[in-house]
Parts: sequence; structure tokens; C-alpha cells
Amino acid sequence: MEIVYRDKKTYKLCTDFNYAKKELNVKVAEKLHALVGILQSAETLYDLSGLSAYRLHRLQGNMDGKFALDIAGRRSGYRLIVIPLDSNGKEWNSNDKNYIYRMTEIVLIWEVSNHYE
Repeated sequence: MEIVYRDKKTYKLCTDFNYAKKELNVKVAEKLHALVGILQSAETLYDLSGLSAYRLHRLQGNMDGKFALDIAGRRSGYRLIVIPLDSNGKEWNSNDKNYIYRMTEIVLIWEVSNHYE
């Protein structure tokens, strides 16, 4: 899967392990980099939908159109927010998450955040 990043900080968190350790903690940094590796090796989002450890799910409200993946388990609160993109690099117009999962080959990593902060 192709990955694009929202900004330089998000790119650095996801690609520079030493930076991630400083900004997050070692455990979360390790899990984040493992998750990014899984995203890179996946063909589509559907490949991640069956991995319960990451709990791929659609967000609602002001985060509508975005999806979250748990980084270090659900209770840690850390999550990777992604926006699935079509082959033209645009957000999907469909609300059918199964269609989006099967067709998405590009994701925009929006942010790494702690849901409870």
C-alpha cells in the first residue's frame, strides 16, 4: 500500500524511530513502527481489517471520513488516524466501508494521537 503523510511531523513520527521514542514512549513507538510496516506491506486496507489487534474502525462526528487503527491496544488510547484515498489520491465518496477496505491502495496518515488526551 502506498502511504502519504499529512505533514512533516507525522512523517517523522512514522519513519524515524528515535524521534518517535522521544515524542511518545518506547512501547508505543515500537508498535507504531510495526503498524506502519504492516500498512506498507498490505495490498489494501482489507488486509488490516481482519487484524483484531489494530481494530480498524471508522470515526464519526468531526472525524467523519477518517479511520483509526489502535497502535498499542485499545486501552492505551494511542491510535493512527488514516484517510483512505482512491487511485486518484482523493477521499472516497462511498459510505460502504467494505468497498473502501477492498479498494483502498493509498492511505493518508493524518495523525498519531492519544484519544484520551
